[in-house]
Amino acid sequence: ITESCMIFQWDHIEMNFRTYDNITGQSIVGCKSVIIKYEVFVIVAQLFGGSHIYKFDDDQSRFNKFQDIEVSKISKPNDIEAFQIGSDWFFVIADSSKAGLSTLYKWNDNGFYSYQSLHEWYRDTDVEFLDLDGKAHLILASRSQVPVIYQWSRSNQKFILQGEIPNMEDVVVVKHFRIKEELYLAMTRYIGDSKVLRWGTKQFAEIQALPSRGSVILQPFSFKERYYLALGSDYTFSQIYLWDEDNKIFDRFKEVYIQAPRSFTVVSTDRRDFIFSSSFKGNTQIFEHIIIDLSL
Repeated sequence: ITESCMIFQWDHIEMNFRTYDNITGQSIVGCKSVIIKYEVFVIVAQLFGGSHIYKFDDDQSRFNKFQDIEVSKISKPNDIEAFQIGSDWFFVIADSSKAGLSTLYKWNDNGFYSYQSLHEWYRDTDVEFLDLDGKAHLILASRSQVPVIYQWSRSNQKFILQGEIPNMEDVVVVKHFRIKEELYLAMTRYIGDSKVLRWGTKQFAEIQALPSRGSVILQPFSFKERYYLALGSDYTFSQIYLWDEDNKIFDRFKEVYIQAPRSFTVVSTDRRDFIFSSSFKGNTQIFEHIIIDLSL
């Protein structure tokens, strides 16, 4: 939780990232950028003072407040997910309080407006949008039940509860990723084992367990056909895993020390690849991904 969303810009001369803009707020839990018709918006969810959308102003070269989000059903936002279905833009705020409703918002050319309430009073911690067999789906992780799956109904133009992912209690974050044609889920648990699941015949099956100690993020990312998982830890070193194509599992690759990591985000620029790690207690750290030829 922080007081601002930092916008960084790559400096081609200094060859580093510099602060470009700073969106300030109260107890910000998430910032999500989205580009709609060549315009850049940042959705900012806050614990206090409401949640807002900022829009990039070309003339002023900064982000200005564009809209207050209608949050009458939102008590304690925990995650934002933005996505497109057909030509329509949406975002979801996952609500982690007993009194709140995770809410879907839809873009109508003037702003985002409350469109559908999902999942009542389950203390949702995370929402993930993914394409499953050609259909749009949402997976919601909750503190009080196993993750549930919603499928988009073209006829109703709503998300319909479709099922759940069994035996996955206490999952706080869900991320999906693809390796070749296969679809996988990374399921984060704070304590115990975080899990990697693979989509098979109409269901997800566990393929690997990764020991977690104070983990709030298991983030998949890839560079140049190398597939990684970053497993954050609040108590010890965070672990980076690398996909073993022959054995179809992740192997431990590297340890990194980050104070209470909350996210890992890939940024590529100037033929260079970086990963940003935000921290709950310290500074955001930026790592560079480099491949060293050891054959010389």
